[in-house]
Amino acid sequence: MNPRISQVQHPAPMMPYPANLRQLSEAELLRQANEARNAVITSGLQRLIAGFAAWMQRRRAEAELRSLTDRELADIGLTRGDIAFVLSGEMQRGEPVAPRAAKAPVPAAANDQLGKRVAA
Repeated sequence: MNPRISQVQHPAPMMPYPANLRQLSEAELLRQANEARNAVITSGLQRLIAGFAAWMQRRRAEAELRSLTDRELADIGLTRGDIAFVLSGEMQRGEPVAPRAAKAPVPAAANDQLGKRVAA
C-alpha cells in the first residue's frame, strides 16, 4: 500500500466495524444504544442512592456523637471539635490525631526601633 494515500482518499481504515466484521442493522444498533443508555442511567441512580445512604449514615453518627457528654467523648478519645474531622473520613481508625501546629511567632523587623512593627 502506498503510504502517500491520505485518509480522505481511502477512508475505509477509519470506519470501525464490530469484531465479527458484519455490519449491524439499524434495529440492532438502536438496541445496543438503548442498552448502553440504560446501563449508564442505572449506574448513576445507584451511585446517587448510595451517596444519599452514606450521607444519612453520617448524619445519624454525628447526631449520636453530639449527644454524648464531654466525659464520654474523652473516653473514646475524642473532643467535640474532632467529631466533624472523624466523620469526614480524614482520620482513619487506629491512627492518632496529629497535634495542630501552633502559629510561629513573627520575628520583629531588624530596623524596628519602637518594637511595634513586624517583618513582612
